[in-house]
Amino acid sequence: MSALLEALEAEGEASGLDISSEDISGADLSSCIIRDCTISSSVFSSASFHNAALTDVTIESCDLSSADFSNVSLLRVIIRNSKLSGASFAESRIRNLVIEDCVGLYTTFDSSFLKNVSISNSDFSESSFSECRTEGLSIVSSSLVRTSFRGTPLLSVGLDSSDMEGIILSENLKELRGARLDVAQAISIVRTAGAVID
Repeated sequence: MSALLEALEAEGEASGLDISSEDISGADLSSCIIRDCTISSSVFSSASFHNAALTDVTIESCDLSSADFSNVSLLRVIIRNSKLSGASFAESRIRNLVIEDCVGLYTTFDSSFLKNVSISNSDFSESSFSECRTEGLSIVSSSLVRTSFRGTPLLSVGLDSSDMEGIILSENLKELRGARLDVAQAISIVRTAGAVID
């Protein structure tokens, strides 16, 4: 049996584990508690972490495609060099999260609270950060092509050197009030709104 599943069944939580090369695709890990763990080179595609709590967890070189992290609590979690495409982090409370060098196409963070979240060198094209509350969200040097920020104010969101072509906003572009954009980002958004730039 998987070391992670064994710990969860025996103790009700996984703590202090170094987990590597496990395949728990499709597993139901709803409401689990994972803390002080390192998880590497493992597959959790389509697994359910609904209502789970992850604290002080590092995830590296893992496949989390289409995993369900809805309504989770993430605190001091690092995700590096991993696949997140199709994963859902909707309606979650996320604090001190670092995502680096990841592919997260079609990922959703809708209606989540994001505090001190840093995303860098990652591809979150065609994803959704709609209706989020943010305190210190930074998405740097990443692809946000056709990604939705509808209903999420960008005033305090750092978007340095990120590709925002075709991003989805409200019709009145209210999300942009006070936002700091570079010239390329501003031109891209204006074009998306239908303006012609000579």
